[in-house]
Amino acid sequence: MPPRRLHTRAIAATLPLLLAGCSWFSRPPPAALTRIVESGELRIATSGEQPPLSMTSRDGQLLGLDVALSRVLARSMAVEARFVQLPFAKLLEALEKREADIVMSGMTITPKRAERVAFVGPYYTSGKTLLTRSPELALVSVASDLDSPEIRLAALEGSTSEEFVRHTLPRARLSLNKRLEEAIDRVISGEVDALVADRETCQFAVLRHPEAGLFASTSTFTVEPMGIAVRLDAPRLANLIQTYLNALAESGALERAQAFWFKDPSWVKDLR
Repeated sequence: MPPRRLHTRAIAATLPLLLAGCSWFSRPPPAALTRIVESGELRIATSGEQPPLSMTSRDGQLLGLDVALSRVLARSMAVEARFVQLPFAKLLEALEKREADIVMSGMTITPKRAERVAFVGPYYTSGKTLLTRSPELALVSVASDLDSPEIRLAALEGSTSEEFVRHTLPRARLSLNKRLEEAIDRVISGEVDALVADRETCQFAVLRHPEAGLFASTSTFTVEPMGIAVRLDAPRLANLIQTYLNALAESGALERAQAFWFKDPSWVKDLR
């Protein structure tokens, strides 16, 4: 047999193996739900710095409404909860990079975020309020009354609070913080006039710092539905989580959990 023909046949014989190898290397990652079941763990991305939803205790343990619900979801799926703690602005990026299975960290459902991820819920609805030491600012009922260059506002970086100030109060002087506790300290010290944050965050700050002369504003300026973020390519996981959330709501467990974390101050002493 001529050498050229032998060479051609050898290539033809090995071609399926080469293609099979390429297919192996380009195999997509397992579906989110499959990965969770096979690994035995649910990876939850959270900040640990958004009380009373996601907080860190003195001994470094995560706690709060979102943390408690995450643990319930994991138990319902017969897997372990593993938390991935990151700054709030990095949470969706971690989800997109498959470093987490869900994000549960007081995240408001918005059209902009829904372009990147899918949301389950809402499991709670909040709204923007002010944390301030000024009785006058605490009584402001119309957001536009805060739109002045004389007003110094703080907000959490990457949050809907930042977006609210930028779009609704463009003339106010805005400064951003990576951690809510830093922003609260700036209100207490008088470095800023007010913090724009979710209603529960502001109420919690008043509860935690009773001697600081803080007020949570009496008005809510927005409607903030909070949801659990999952990747767009994980519809089975989203459906399963929604099923569990519905069951928690129907049983009254969700309402009881909210009452504990939002109204019972007994756990505040455990925070760092």
